[in-house]
Amino acid sequence: MRSFPFTALIGLGCVSTSVVHLSPTTYESRSTETPIALYSSQLPACAFTELAIVSARRETWMAPTDAEVDALRSKARKLGGDAVVRLAFGDGGEVTGTVIRFQRDDCKQ
Repeated sequence: MRSFPFTALIGLGCVSTSVVHLSPTTYESRSTETPIALYSSQLPACAFTELAIVSARRETWMAPTDAEVDALRSKARKLGGDAVVRLAFGDGGEVTGTVIRFQRDDCKQ
């Protein structure tokens, strides 16, 4: 019984991410409160710049299923992105998407 809380904590944060930069430009990170929109097949109407392709994979089955998506959003914020497009879920549990940054601050959809 006492090992359960410890075991549950081991599963948290067990997501690895990888990044392939598409733009040589670096942007300031977004705040942790910045919402990051997700798009699977439909692209945003506003003009955007692709920053990087990111992927996330749970390293343990004990990590929550939303952990990969949360990791993508976190990585998008760190890269200065506004959204993740072309979100795809692989057979092995990997989630991949392209981090984008909108070209105009008044157009984010």
